[in-house]
Amino acid sequence: MNSNLSMNGVSEILASISESLSSANIALERGDDSSWRIQGAFVKMRVFLEAAGLLEALKDVQRIEVDAKNEWGKTAFADEIGEDYLVWGATLYQYLSALKMTLGAPQLGVVTKDVIQILRETEYSITDKNCFPDAPASESEVHARVEAVLRCVFPDLIHKPQIAKQIKQFQPDTGLPSIGTLIEYKFMANHTQAKRIADEILADTRGYLSSEWKSYIYVIYETTRIKSEKQWRQLLRECEVKANTEAIVISGEEPRHSARTGPTTRAASSPTPHP
Repeated sequence: MNSNLSMNGVSEILASISESLSSANIALERGDDSSWRIQGAFVKMRVFLEAAGLLEALKDVQRIEVDAKNEWGKTAFADEIGEDYLVWGATLYQYLSALKMTLGAPQLGVVTKDVIQILRETEYSITDKNCFPDAPASESEVHARVEAVLRCVFPDLIHKPQIAKQIKQFQPDTGLPSIGTLIEYKFMANHTQAKRIADEILADTRGYLSSEWKSYIYVIYETTRIKSEKQWRQLLRECEVKANTEAIVISGEEPRHSARTGPTTRAASSPTPHP
């Protein structure tokens, strides 16, 4: 590699490419145009590979750019995650992942609090009525609110990072490259959802295994007390999931708008005396 590129410079460049791919994924979720973000990520990668003197990798990326021309925002449906993903973004992410592993990426900063503790404390901010009119009503709302907090501590956060496997593409909710941690969010509103969520978690623990990621955290948001952390952790251990995988429970509350299922809901909570 070109010795003029410092490791800090490499880290910043790779983080910038990650951010471009992350913003493209966010745009896809919102129904916005993601093509120019993907194209921008390829441009950054091409310039970096040329400056680093990695000419064989540069040729590969240039060939991919030819295939991607005029369809940068191309998507495909992934059965295993049940949603569309960006084809060229996932392809570039494989190169990005390989570069991070090969060149290394220094820590972006010292985290003064354990990430588990930070996630626990988001319970207060994501349900704060001074910030949000209602408590989270879906998994996607929990995801968005927790990520907003995590970005303040982990500027390298990746929204829905790609994990490329030989046959399937896996896409966890949040990646924290600086500490090698993946985070997945689950939303549980009643006891009947517990089995489905348990099955999803156990399936994810196999699909998310990667040499790039060292620890895995499942954040389970309950609208009411359903299962304890001890029960979720016992499930992981009984199924022989490794100790680098943790589950934490955030105890929330039922969203106000979902509670309005009948005309008497408000009256029941605040009865009005009759004359």
